[in-house]
Amino acid sequence: MLTRVLLAVTLTLCPVVMAAAQPTPTPLSADPEIQTMMERLLDVPVLYNMDTPAVHDIFTRGQQFGNRANVFTKVGDSNTTNGDFLQPLGMKGDFCELGPYADLQETINFFSVPPTPDEANSFVRQSVAAKEGLSSAAALDPFWAGEGCEPNEGPLACEYRLIKPGVAVMMLGLMDVRYKHAESFRTNIEKVIQLSIDHGVIPVLTTIIVLPDQERLSFDDSIRINNHMLDMADQYGVPVINLWAAVQSLPDYGIGPDRTHLKARLGEFCSFDGAEQELGGTLRNLLTLQALDELRRNVLASTG
Repeated sequence: MLTRVLLAVTLTLCPVVMAAAQPTPTPLSADPEIQTMMERLLDVPVLYNMDTPAVHDIFTRGQQFGNRANVFTKVGDSNTTNGDFLQPLGMKGDFCELGPYADLQETINFFSVPPTPDEANSFVRQSVAAKEGLSSAAALDPFWAGEGCEPNEGPLACEYRLIKPGVAVMMLGLMDVRYKHAESFRTNIEKVIQLSIDHGVIPVLTTIIVLPDQERLSFDDSIRINNHMLDMADQYGVPVINLWAAVQSLPDYGIGPDRTHLKARLGEFCSFDGAEQELGGTLRNLLTLQALDELRRNVLASTG
């Protein structure tokens, strides 16, 4: 039961803090198929499939491979490589205000181990599988692999080999929308999930956000991609952070002035005292930390 999720299935705001600004109404689509898909997205919990038999099976498989329960990695495009995503949670200093979520500090501590000798923890690691412009296809393509990767090894497989994480937090799909690859996304994300399962890494999918009136990106394609993620989550029993549903209560759906990236504000990347109800980047940090917390308490804590 998702008693610790910021937003319930009905998207009611957490009663601890008041909303910082007026939310943007959830859009309606003239296409009945897209409207049905949107209604499905709204019905799916913000944290979904966090404790399924499949998740436990993946973790058990990973332990046989020597994966580390207290190491996670990040997979995605510029919304993930931005310095505001998770990194402040792992930096030394007083950068975060957990507010009513102070008990999440235990999860921050759990993942505060070096994934490599040169990196302090998973929060600050520069993942091989997180690059600007990364699409679902690129995550599998050796062309996008970086330093330390073997020939014919894609970024995702390389990252899994290099640090043997227990969990992979991923946000893929925005570039697939941009390049009009919504249909091939379904095939690619299934390959991403299967590769993760084969390596014993729990993949945590994150739904994407495109503004309804974005001229350069297709809102309908973004909804299709999000539904592909839900289909794969149901098929494989893997977790989803339903960020799309969560940001419906935020001004401009949590998107910043460039109308593409999640909105962030210097000094409030991990200030969970109200900023998460205005800034999409802060909300994503909170929900991701909550997802990691659910996994730690229900699945990962047996090994550390």
